[in-house]
Amino acid sequence: MSAQPSVRKVIVRGVGAVLLCATGAVSANAQDLGAEPPPAQQQFELRPRGYVQFDWRGYPDWAVAPGSGRLDFDTVEIRRLRAGVDGQWRRLSFELGVDPMDDFDGAPIKDAYVQVQVSRALRIRGGQFKLPGGRGYGVSAASLDFMERSGFAQSTGTGRDMGVMATGRVRRRIDYEVGAFAGDGVGRNSRAGFTTAGRIAWNGPNALTLAASVSGGRTAAVDSDPANGIQGRATSGYRFFGPLYVQGRRDRVGVDLEWSHGPWRLSAEGLRVYDQRHDQGLDGEDLPAAVSLGWSSAVVREFGRRRGAARSRLREWDIGLRVDAFSFDDAGPSTGRDSVRPRATDVRARGALTLTAGVSWNLARWARVMTNGGLERYSELRSVPEPGKRGNYWTVATRLQLELP
Repeated sequence: MSAQPSVRKVIVRGVGAVLLCATGAVSANAQDLGAEPPPAQQQFELRPRGYVQFDWRGYPDWAVAPGSGRLDFDTVEIRRLRAGVDGQWRRLSFELGVDPMDDFDGAPIKDAYVQVQVSRALRIRGGQFKLPGGRGYGVSAASLDFMERSGFAQSTGTGRDMGVMATGRVRRRIDYEVGAFAGDGVGRNSRAGFTTAGRIAWNGPNALTLAASVSGGRTAAVDSDPANGIQGRATSGYRFFGPLYVQGRRDRVGVDLEWSHGPWRLSAEGLRVYDQRHDQGLDGEDLPAAVSLGWSSAVVREFGRRRGAARSRLREWDIGLRVDAFSFDDAGPSTGRDSVRPRATDVRARGALTLTAGVSWNLARWARVMTNGGLERYSELRSVPEPGKRGNYWTVATRLQLELP
């Protein structure tokens, strides 16, 4: 517990530094790019957006029923049914998107915001949208290299919430996002209260991007409500770690990178979440904080990409391989009496490792077919899908994605 104030100072200083960048961005870019902001969109534009994802999934030899609370995804389902509009007029842009099928966050309204472009270096956004955070959760679900995000990015990353954010590009290579939000995931049982979040990315030469993100909020446990901590679901949707009761600071610190070279694309990401558990003991004492660590690494190879009149989308397909892992434990010493109770003094450590192979084929600009195969292993024998069976758990899945052309 004594190390936590230093973590908090790092987060506050990091967000403060990004705010200073935002404050000085207009004058800095006036020197680099000229004092005039970019041309405004004079005519009003309104564009419909939408896509639907039809999924089939197989869980060979799993003892857990698909579509249950323990295994989130069903065998056959409409994974997402996203519909909305975005538009622009002068320096004002907006987006509205809903999805009644994607209930992972418990919020059918996804994005609903307005954004004003002050200059090339500063845009102000207000409404409901994704908090600044890691790369994995920030990528649109329609553009993922694999059917699902890594387990830790989906389970522990920042979500969508109401707030205000400043974003832009400084000195040609630095992108930033910094904002204040009502919480860190509207609709989630694990939602924290008022949260500040920031992300800064350096766009280097040779298509290299390095980024870091931080967020800080505060949780409050209610005895009569379900546990309000973060739960752990593997990439398959299987819940291997149940939520704890948490109260106090919730801090996230993450790093990620992406590098492209010709048809190859490499990416990696890491995230640490620290949840305090003040007053959560049987006698109201403080418990050791809950800690989650996650990482992922992926490589994707593109085939058939051509430019100009020679382009044929039927020949465009990708293959990819990703490994991701994350774990849950507490910050206290091992006592030999670990437990899965939501107010356990010594939290039983649990983790999941997933290897995913995927093939994606672009039938047309508006159609895409994806096939994934996954292998999952769990570190704790009592939390596996079939108790007592530590071995490999295989998954197979196929998706048809249709978009508005």
